[in-house]
Amino acid sequence: MQEIHLAAEGWPPAKNEALSIFNPAHTQRDRVLRLLEAARQALSETLWDRDESRSIGLELVVIESGTDPALADATNSLGGVGDVLQSNRRNADLSHFGDAAHASLYADDRQIREVRYSVERGDAPGYRVRIWVLEE
Repeated sequence: MQEIHLAAEGWPPAKNEALSIFNPAHTQRDRVLRLLEAARQALSETLWDRDESRSIGLELVVIESGTDPALADATNSLGGVGDVLQSNRRNADLSHFGDAAHASLYADDRQIREVRYSVERGDAPGYRVRIWVLEE
């Protein structure tokens, strides 16, 4: 089974407002950039194929360090991560993200057919993402 893993500090980007998550004025901009940079790093370390015909699974493990008010709910976090990691970004201008703007792990989040989400305790906020190819 082919899969790719990445990790980032802080909270995952969350879909929480009408403004596009890729807009430079979006409140989640720094979170989006951290996720794109983590994806770019993961892509540089593995031979991941972004074949758009394959069904994939997405796992998001959020690490919280206590009562963290900045943690979004599961569906908003999954939606934000799903949008950021797809290459189909609906003609958004991502130039303000620099080289990280081109990092994507799949063509479209419609490929996601299995989702796993959990929250763990840790010393500092962060999260891990795993994408894997589902058996057809």
